[in-house]
Amino acid sequence: MNPLDLGVIAFVALSAIFAFARGFVREALSIVAWVGAAVITLYAFNPVFAAVEPLVHNPLLTELIAIGGTFIVSLIVLTILTGFIARSVRGSALSPIDRTLGFVFGLARGAALVSLAYLALDSFVQPSERPSWMREAKSAPYLAQGADMLRTVLPESLKMKSASAAEEARPAPDPARDADRAMRALATPAAPPATSPQPAAPPQYPTNERREMDRLIGNQR
Repeated sequence: MNPLDLGVIAFVALSAIFAFARGFVREALSIVAWVGAAVITLYAFNPVFAAVEPLVHNPLLTELIAIGGTFIVSLIVLTILTGFIARSVRGSALSPIDRTLGFVFGLARGAALVSLAYLALDSFVQPSERPSWMREAKSAPYLAQGADMLRTVLPESLKMKSASAAEEARPAPDPARDADRAMRALATPAAPPATSPQPAAPPQYPTNERREMDRLIGNQR
């Protein structure tokens, strides 16, 4: 195993152990608390903004208070409520089941997070540009499979194009075709550069003819 394999195993194991210690109910309700706080902030933003604006008189600070304050207060309240529920389950006969489900949840969460990290990497770094220890990792095929699964469930606005697919779609180099193009370019003569026409030189007359022309012109005057 190389560093990537060890890092993936360590991260997933820590996520599973942490979830096992806290229990499935507490882990699930913590996610519910965060999502609930975000939803409350979304719907309570306008009323809170209207109530705080006359007191602050600063639009930017008012928005920060309306968003940050509402989210933090909602998260604290929901965390307290979910904590009561989690403690009641921990003290009941369902505690072993709760811990076992928490362990499974931790494994799934860790796998999803490392797959998400690989999805971000695969969207910006092509396989040929990655270090050898990353390409040769035994966990790389599983990470790629998890990244593909996440890519299918993401909304279209959040989907990231795979750099691997872009590299595979790029046409492979053809030495014969490139050599043929080079030979054609050498065989085709270059067109001569266009030159502007030069003015014609005035006609030159012998000396005796010039004298005769001068004499005729003088007689006509």
